[in-house]
Amino acid sequence: MQDYKSPPQPLAGPMSAIVENRSSFFRPERYPLLRPIVEGDDGAERSLADTAGDTLLAKIVSGELPAGARLKTTEIGAELGMSRTPVAKALAKLASEGILLQQNNHQAIVAAGAAEWLVQVHELRQLLEPEAALRAAGRVPQEVLEDLWLLSRDSKPTTAHDWVEPAQFFDFALHLSIAEHCGNLPIAVSIRRCWRYKRLSYQLSDGCRSTLMSEYDEHVAILAALAEGDANRAKDEMAKHLQRASSGRFSQRVV
Repeated sequence: MQDYKSPPQPLAGPMSAIVENRSSFFRPERYPLLRPIVEGDDGAERSLADTAGDTLLAKIVSGELPAGARLKTTEIGAELGMSRTPVAKALAKLASEGILLQQNNHQAIVAAGAAEWLVQVHELRQLLEPEAALRAAGRVPQEVLEDLWLLSRDSKPTTAHDWVEPAQFFDFALHLSIAEHCGNLPIAVSIRRCWRYKRLSYQLSDGCRSTLMSEYDEHVAILAALAEGDANRAKDEMAKHLQRASSGRFSQRVV
């Protein structure tokens, strides 16, 4: 298992994490309808509180901060080189998600089972995303499908160009496009919340490079079912895709 003892580098948002250091080949402006779907309401800029929260969750997932550990804003701020304000915001956000326990302004405590957070988020995706794919089949606008097909060609694994960055973008764009067009707002919001944690999985698994190649054909199969309006096949392909991801996880606690 990868050693997470050192805090991960600050994470960018879903879009900027993929785009900031892109090669000259990868041009997200080629897919104008996908960028707002991928970026959503997160924006390209992330705050110090976001960085602190991701760093703390990485430590929790690694076991460096076990269940019951008490978190002090002053100590965390000194370790991360931040003031108490962004750290306090990060703790409040993690507490609102259930990762920490924090009541009446007392010290935050790591919740029991929090180390399994990324795995359990993936389990939630397994419940939500096949249903979303079923509902989205035949409902994704043609213009969005055209951008996805173009992106699928640009992200095809080949020695001719660096396909990793467009493949990462394709991963976000396909799944979030399904959420966007599934026709159920609570499902869409829940999936997008899950994918906010996908950033951390990318960070802790070296950008998911080991799985992107095998996942390419799976993503294309899902896209084909969506484009053809075959709802049951879209659901089945998504379920198989997510099950393979769970079986081939990067480590015990990172999917």
